[in-house]
Amino acid sequence: MKIAVVGAGINGLTCAVKIKEKYRDFEVVIISNEFTPNTTGDGSGGLWYPYLTGDTPYNLLEKWSGETYNFLHHLWKSGGHDICLIPIYNLYREKKRFKRPAWCNTVYGYQELNMKQLDYLSNLYSARYAAGQTFTTFISSPPKLLAYLQERFEKANGKLLRAKITSLEDPLLQEYDVVINCTGVQARFIVPDDKVTPYRGQIVKVKAPWVNHVIIDEDGGNYIIPNASTVVLGGTHQHEFNTQIDPKDTDFILNGCQSILPGLKNAEIVNIWVGLRPGRNAIRLEPEERNGKLYIHNYGHGGGGLTLFWGCGKAVLQILETHLNKRKCNVKSKL
Repeated sequence: MKIAVVGAGINGLTCAVKIKEKYRDFEVVIISNEFTPNTTGDGSGGLWYPYLTGDTPYNLLEKWSGETYNFLHHLWKSGGHDICLIPIYNLYREKKRFKRPAWCNTVYGYQELNMKQLDYLSNLYSARYAAGQTFTTFISSPPKLLAYLQERFEKANGKLLRAKITSLEDPLLQEYDVVINCTGVQARFIVPDDKVTPYRGQIVKVKAPWVNHVIIDEDGGNYIIPNASTVVLGGTHQHEFNTQIDPKDTDFILNGCQSILPGLKNAEIVNIWVGLRPGRNAIRLEPEERNGKLYIHNYGHGGGGLTLFWGCGKAVLQILETHLNKRKCNVKSKL
């Protein structure tokens, strides 16, 4: 059995690892024009938090995010992966916008904030908050996490192929029995799927080791995410393909985050980065038969790639197992 995984981001690597470790004798190849540390995921904030996932059913978000949360917990306990266990405050200036999330029972220490706590946070940060929640989350260093998964795949004798795939009918894919489509925002053109749209994300990374918890200002549009080496300040989610740094967005990010946490005015800027999140009305994770070949689609994760990857990879593996069992049964029936 020859399997191609198209895309070397967090979802492509996870699918490849899960398949290759389950089926050691299969030839599994990751095909991508970019590998870590040059993928979109490498530049992201690395926060576990379901974000910009469209109308993906709550039960699937809960399942996939929960399985990923548990995986990150395992890596955190094992150490050496630059994964942080850290409190998060998700705050709303308008109470009517707050809604209890479907995944609240998945995380450690989930609590909805009462007025006394909100008053305290409003005094601590320079904004008035009317509702919010807190829990314990995980923050990864994306380049380190992607490098770990890629090394794990190669140790299982998986192969990497640098090439640009422009279509699912690309001649390069014809020799493979199964194609796993993890092409992110490029799925808009490769599938093609016009439901895929970019969520442009610009962030600023600074040195601020005194920041030790995540703050998301849902109404102000800013967030502060400390990781093992920097603090990620954001952000934007514009529907455009522009990957150039916009000084106006930089000002919005810095002014907004500094208004929440004034001490950030003294933080040294490490770099400014822009990436395109793969937005869609809902995550597409399903099989498709085309011309006798099985394609398994796994794209459209919005801002939730590093929140859902392990659970989505498990779902892809289950689809593949179902296909292989069905194929085996068909062979036996013909005999």
